[in-house]
Amino acid sequence: MVGAGAVGGTVAGRLVQAGIDVRVLDTDTDHVRLLSSPGLRLSGVRGVATIPLRASTPEQWLGGTEPAPEALLLAVRSQATEAALRPLLGRLAPQTQVISLQNGINEERIAALVGAERTVGCVVGFGATYLTPGQIEQTSKGGLVIGRLDGSTDAGLEEVCQLFSAAFRTRISPNILGELWSKMLINSMTVLGALAGFLTGELLATDERKRTVLAVLREGIAVARAGGVELVKLEGALEPDVFTRQDSEGVQASFRILDRFGATFEAVKSVTWRDFELGRPTEVDFVTGEIVRRGEAAGVSVPLNATAYRMLKEIERGERSIGVENLAALASLVPAPSSR
Repeated sequence: MVGAGAVGGTVAGRLVQAGIDVRVLDTDTDHVRLLSSPGLRLSGVRGVATIPLRASTPEQWLGGTEPAPEALLLAVRSQATEAALRPLLGRLAPQTQVISLQNGINEERIAALVGAERTVGCVVGFGATYLTPGQIEQTSKGGLVIGRLDGSTDAGLEEVCQLFSAAFRTRISPNILGELWSKMLINSMTVLGALAGFLTGELLATDERKRTVLAVLREGIAVARAGGVELVKLEGALEPDVFTRQDSEGVQASFRILDRFGATFEAVKSVTWRDFELGRPTEVDFVTGEIVRRGEAAGVSVPLNATAYRMLKEIERGERSIGVENLAALASLVPAPSSR
C-alpha cells in the first residue's frame, strides 16, 4: 500500500484484519512509526480497533530485500502519482498488479508506466478521514468497484477482486471508465461547497444553488460523452439522462435527486475545503481541472467548470477568499431555465 492516508490506511487496516499480508509505505515518518507501534487506530462506522501494520518509508522498503509484491495499491494524491510510482518500478515483478485507489482518472498515467494489462482502476465507495498521525476514521460504509481500462477480465483482475473481497464488498465492472467518470462528476459537484464554505447539504439547500450545480454537472456529462464514455447511473446521486433534460419536468426531477443527495450527505465537508483550511495543495487539478482540460480538447464548452476551477485555484494560492459571492458569480453564468 503506497500512501496510508484516509483511504490507503483504511484499506490496509481492513485487509490486515482479514489476514492479508500488507506492507504499508508512507513518507510521513511520525505516521509510519505509529502505524507500526502501537498500530493504526481505525475508528468509525465499523467500530474501533488498533491494528499493527508493517509500515515503513518508501526509501526503507527500497533498501530492503522483501520479495516483489503481488499487488501494489496506490493511494497517494493524484498529483503525486508518477513521483510515488516511478521509484518503485524496479522492485515490482512483471505480473505485479497496480491498482489505483485515488480520486480522478489516473489509470491512463499509471498504464503509461506499467502497461494497461497490469493497471486496475478502482472506485472507492466508502468515506474516510485522516485525523492525526496513526489515527483514521472510516466515516461511511461502502464497497469497491474494479476493472481494466479496456473492460476485459483476466486472471490477474480476478485475483485483485478476491484480495479486496476479503475485507470489502467488491465487484468487477466492464466499464470502469464510466464508473470513474461518474464519481469524478460527483466530486466536481461537492467541491463547489469549498467556494462558499458550505457543507454538502448547504450547497444544495436552495433552487438557485441546485440550478448552478446542475449546470456544472451537465457540462461534465457532455465532456464525458464527447470522449465516448458511457456514464454509470448512481441512484440518488448521478442520473445522466435525467440531469441533461432541459424541460421543466426534467429540471424538477433533477432537483429531487439533488435533494436526496444533499440529505444523505448533509454534513459532508469537501476535502478541498479541508485542504484550504490546512494550507495544503488540493486535488482540484484532477477533478474540475480534468473536466476543463478534456472539454477544451474535445471542443466542448465548459464555462462554469472553467470559472469554478479558476476560483478554486485562486483560493488555493491565497488570491481569493472563500465566500458566497463565488457561487453567485457561477450562478450568473447559468443559462436561463427553459419555459417548456
